[in-house]
Amino acid sequence: MLGGGGREYAIAWALARAKSVATIDVAPGNDGMSLFARLVDVPPTDVARLEQHIAAARIDLAIVGPDELVAAGIGDALRRTGIAAVGPSREAGKIEWSKSFAKEVMDEAGVPTASWTSYPDAVAAAKALEGRDGPVVVKADGLAAGKGVVVARDREEALMALASATISKGVVVLEEVLEGEEASLQALVDGETVVALPPARDHKRVGDGDTGPNTGGMGAYTPTEILPDDEAQDAANALIAPVARVLAKRGTPYRGIVYAGLIRTRPGGGRGPGPLRGEGWKVLEYNARFGDPEAEVVLPRLEGDFAQLMLALGEGRLAAHVAGSPLRWSARAYVSVALCAEGYPGKTEGGAVIEGLDDLPQGAWAFHAATKRSGTRLVTAGGRVVHIVAGGDTVADARRLAYEAAARVNWKGRFYRSDIGAREVGVA
Repeated sequence: MLGGGGREYAIAWALARAKSVATIDVAPGNDGMSLFARLVDVPPTDVARLEQHIAAARIDLAIVGPDELVAAGIGDALRRTGIAAVGPSREAGKIEWSKSFAKEVMDEAGVPTASWTSYPDAVAAAKALEGRDGPVVVKADGLAAGKGVVVARDREEALMALASATISKGVVVLEEVLEGEEASLQALVDGETVVALPPARDHKRVGDGDTGPNTGGMGAYTPTEILPDDEAQDAANALIAPVARVLAKRGTPYRGIVYAGLIRTRPGGGRGPGPLRGEGWKVLEYNARFGDPEAEVVLPRLEGDFAQLMLALGEGRLAAHVAGSPLRWSARAYVSVALCAEGYPGKTEGGAVIEGLDDLPQGAWAFHAATKRSGTRLVTAGGRVVHIVAGGDTVADARRLAYEAAARVNWKGRFYRSDIGAREVGVA
């Protein structure tokens, strides 16, 4: 397992529950994972040392977690070692690390999305906005840790976004604003084989009521009425499979996880430059790996041996595997609440002692994202520190338990959103 955040914790946690797994190595991991995995002191971008460790430890399967490793081509390097690797090639993974490339592929595939234009730099994008006002989406073309998208209400906000450190340094994409209900859909993709996972909904903005700047994700839940479980495969067939076919046709077949951020628009639900393409589901973005925090709630729902499923995907035999062992998931609901360090999504200070992790109610877990050991204590080591995950018969039950657990975990400056899943269950 390559990576060290909450997503990677969730993946390692799911692997640890699989009967076929003997040991799990995580590079670099985080100290919270040490309860069920071996932390390997190898930088995940050091291909030579990775190859040495894979050979010495007789690794069978590698899973690429974070986006920056996909963009660095680590999936290509892993496959050259001869092991099963879940993670697309660098070229196929471009659907995440280049927003303009993703838009081009969506247009070629006929996948509905917002109208868009790319510009070589922020200066050119700002010039294009002269004489125009109204809402517009401003996107950094490359990776920006979930913080490179601004939905600007007017030209002034758009210019401020173009001047920001995360957007001002390279190619910029301007999009029309789509309005509607959002959902997250992940799928296993092996060439042209696409198998949907349970849909979820996440909360990207830092503050209650979806206020403040975008973050890497403040929480998530599954299932969701906006995209019911029984519609997941149809949605994947319409919104992910066409892109998989285009990538295969181009000679860069995809092998790994595709995350699609979706929005269900209504007639008249688009604003800003460009026409709205009618009513229905549209793709806001693709990610070339499991979503974070979606993985924290979706993976606990999967039934069967997760490691064998990932092995089949990594070896390029997903279709045969699911034909013999169809993917199934439970009807239980899960809610995740991100507990964050003061200052997130901006600069944070680490080293605060974390209290209460050993006092969680039954049915709730702490999925570590940025923790480290200091003597016998765990301390904070990043922005999103711990994801509290809880299950229940309904989203309301899981939400209640997640917040009961979140209240028991504390450190100086800790904060979290109080409204994860509130709209789903109809509470204020």
